[in-house]
Amino acid sequence: MVEFTCKYLDWGDMMKEAKQKKNIQKVNELLAELYDLLDHQAAKAAVQNAYNKINTSDKVSVQYAEVPEAIEALKREFSRLSLAKKTKFTRAQEEIVSQLTVFTRRSFQKGFEGLGMVGVWFG
Repeated sequence: MVEFTCKYLDWGDMMKEAKQKKNIQKVNELLAELYDLLDHQAAKAAVQNAYNKINTSDKVSVQYAEVPEAIEALKREFSRLSLAKKTKFTRAQEEIVSQLTVFTRRSFQKGFEGLGMVGVWFG
Protein backbone atom coordinates (compact mmCIF):
# COMPACT_ATOMS: atom_id res chain seq x y z
CA MET A 1 0.00 0.00 0.00
CA VAL A 2 1.27 3.48 -0.88
CA GLU A 3 0.78 6.23 1.64
CA PHE A 4 0.82 9.87 0.63
CA THR A 5 1.63 12.67 2.97
CA CYS A 6 1.04 16.25 2.12
CA LYS A 7 2.45 19.16 4.00
CA TYR A 8 0.20 22.16 3.67
CA LEU A 9 -0.46 25.49 5.26
CA ASP A 10 -3.99 26.14 6.30
CA TRP A 11 -5.77 29.26 5.08
CA GLY A 12 -5.09 31.12 8.34
CA ASP A 13 -1.34 30.52 8.07
CA MET A 14 -1.30 31.71 4.46
CA MET A 15 -3.20 34.87 5.37
CA LYS A 16 -0.90 35.52 8.33
CA GLU A 17 2.18 35.15 6.13
CA ALA A 18 0.69 37.43 3.47
CA LYS A 19 0.00 40.09 6.11
CA GLN A 20 3.53 39.73 7.50
CA LYS A 21 4.99 40.16 3.98
CA LYS A 22 2.86 43.26 3.45
CA ASN A 23 3.99 44.76 6.77
CA ILE A 24 7.66 44.01 6.03
CA GLN A 25 7.27 45.59 2.59
CA LYS A 26 5.80 48.75 4.17
CA VAL A 27 8.73 48.98 6.62
CA ASN A 28 11.22 48.48 3.77
CA GLU A 29 9.51 51.23 1.74
CA LEU A 30 9.72 53.65 4.67
CA LEU A 31 13.38 52.76 5.22
CA ALA A 32 14.15 53.36 1.52
CA GLU A 33 12.34 56.71 1.61
CA LEU A 34 14.25 57.73 4.74
CA TYR A 35 17.57 56.64 3.24
CA ASP A 36 16.95 58.78 0.15
CA LEU A 37 16.26 61.86 2.30
CA LEU A 38 19.41 61.57 4.42
CA ASP A 39 22.70 63.27 3.62
CA HIS A 40 24.71 62.19 6.68
CA GLN A 41 26.72 58.99 6.09
CA ALA A 42 26.37 57.63 9.65
CA ALA A 43 22.60 58.10 9.51
CA LYS A 44 22.46 56.39 6.11
CA ALA A 45 24.54 53.52 7.52
CA ALA A 46 22.07 53.13 10.41
CA VAL A 47 19.18 52.85 7.94
CA GLN A 48 21.15 50.34 5.85
CA ASN A 49 21.90 48.29 8.98
CA ALA A 50 18.20 48.19 9.90
CA TYR A 51 17.28 47.10 6.36
CA ASN A 52 19.98 44.42 6.34
CA LYS A 53 18.94 43.08 9.75
CA ILE A 54 15.35 42.70 8.59
CA ASN A 55 16.10 41.22 5.18
CA THR A 56 18.99 38.85 5.92
CA SER A 57 16.79 35.77 6.05
CA ASP A 58 14.60 34.40 3.28
CA LYS A 59 12.03 33.25 5.84
CA VAL A 60 9.18 35.71 6.33
CA SER A 61 8.70 34.72 9.98
CA VAL A 62 12.36 35.50 10.75
CA GLN A 63 12.20 38.83 8.90
CA TYR A 64 9.01 39.72 10.76
CA ALA A 65 10.59 38.95 14.11
CA GLU A 66 13.60 41.16 13.31
CA VAL A 67 11.62 44.33 12.51
CA PRO A 68 10.98 45.70 16.03
CA GLU A 69 14.59 45.26 17.14
CA ALA A 70 15.96 46.70 13.88
CA ILE A 71 13.79 49.81 14.14
CA GLU A 72 14.66 50.31 17.81
CA ALA A 73 18.38 50.05 16.96
CA LEU A 74 17.89 52.60 14.18
CA LYS A 75 16.19 55.02 16.55
CA ARG A 76 18.93 54.56 19.17
CA GLU A 77 21.57 55.41 16.58
CA PHE A 78 19.60 58.44 15.38
CA SER A 79 19.22 59.56 18.97
CA ARG A 80 22.95 59.20 19.53
CA LEU A 81 23.72 61.20 16.39
CA SER A 82 21.25 63.90 17.33
CA LEU A 83 22.38 64.21 20.94
CA ALA A 84 26.02 64.35 19.85
CA LYS A 85 25.01 67.12 17.44
CA LYS A 86 26.51 65.11 14.56
CA THR A 87 23.47 65.78 12.38
CA LYS A 88 20.20 67.65 12.44
CA PHE A 89 17.20 65.74 11.17
CA THR A 90 14.67 67.54 9.00
CA ARG A 91 10.96 67.51 9.68
CA ALA A 92 10.42 65.12 6.74
CA GLN A 93 13.00 62.70 8.16
CA GLU A 94 11.46 62.94 11.63
CA GLU A 95 8.03 62.21 10.14
CA ILE A 96 9.26 59.01 8.48
CA VAL A 97 10.87 57.83 11.72
CA SER A 98 7.61 58.59 13.50
CA GLN A 99 5.69 56.59 10.88
CA LEU A 100 8.13 53.70 11.30
CA THR A 101 7.72 53.85 15.07
CA VAL A 102 3.93 53.92 15.05
CA PHE A 103 3.58 51.34 12.28
CA THR A 104 6.09 48.96 13.84
CA ARG A 105 4.57 49.16 17.28
CA ARG A 106 1.03 48.78 15.99
CA SER A 107 1.66 46.13 13.34
CA PHE A 108 4.35 44.15 15.12
CA GLN A 109 2.57 44.06 18.50
CA LYS A 110 4.98 46.20 20.49
CA GLY A 111 2.58 48.70 22.10
CA PHE A 112 2.97 52.46 22.14
CA GLU A 113 5.38 53.10 25.01
CA GLY A 114 8.02 55.65 24.22
CA LEU A 115 6.22 57.58 21.49
CA GLY A 116 6.45 60.69 23.61
CA MET A 117 10.24 60.54 23.26
CA VAL A 118 10.26 61.45 19.54
CA GLY A 119 11.07 65.07 20.42
CA VAL A 120 14.05 63.95 22.49
CA TRP A 121 15.39 61.77 19.68
CA PHE A 122 15.38 64.60 17.18
CA GLY A 123 15.39 67.73 19.35
